[in-house]
This record gives sequence, structure tokens and C-alpha cells, in this order.
Amino acid sequence: MGHLKDIVLMVSLGFLIYDLACDWALYRLCPKPIHKWLVVSYLMIAGWRVMVVIASHISHTATREVLVNLRHENSKSRVLVSFTWLAVPFIAAWSVLGSIWTW
Repeated sequence: MGHLKDIVLMVSLGFLIYDLACDWALYRLCPKPIHKWLVVSYLMIAGWRVMVVIASHISHTATREVLVNLRHENSKSRVLVSFTWLAVPFIAAWSVLGSIWTW
């Protein structure tokens, strides 16, 4: 069941990016590059999920628990989890920027 949710998420994000690409020229009227912000946001969500799933698969830990455990035995899992947590400030700043742009 968990893999079905991941497939639905990736297909949904892919559709959202495709929909943006179809109307890309219309966004040139926006005072801020909100279309680029949206694409990067969608890619960050997809990348985050892929890293979590890979770390979970490598460490044989449940997906819902993989980010909580920072002491994985496998060094690859530790690196992926650490990188995921290091991305949090960038994602937060990116979200604030987009919120300011859409305000």
C-alpha cells in the first residue's frame, strides 16, 4: 500500500509540472517568477520523498521511522538522512520566499 501512495504522489507532481509547462508563457505576466518557484517546490517534494524511500530501503527501516533515527548502521542511510535534515532550512526559506511572492 505504501508504494501506491508514492506512485500517486509522483504522478500528481508530474502532472502539476506538466500543467505548469503547458501554460509557461502565461506566467511571464506575473511580477515574480512564481511558476519557477512552483516547479522547484514540486521537485523538492519529489526529491525529499525519493531520499526517504531510498534511505528506508537501504536501512531496512519503516519509511515513517527513517528520518527519526539518526544512528543508522548503514553509512549510506546516515548520509541520506543527514542530507534530508540539512535541506530543511532551504525548504523553509524557499516556502517563506514563495509566500512573500504570492502575498
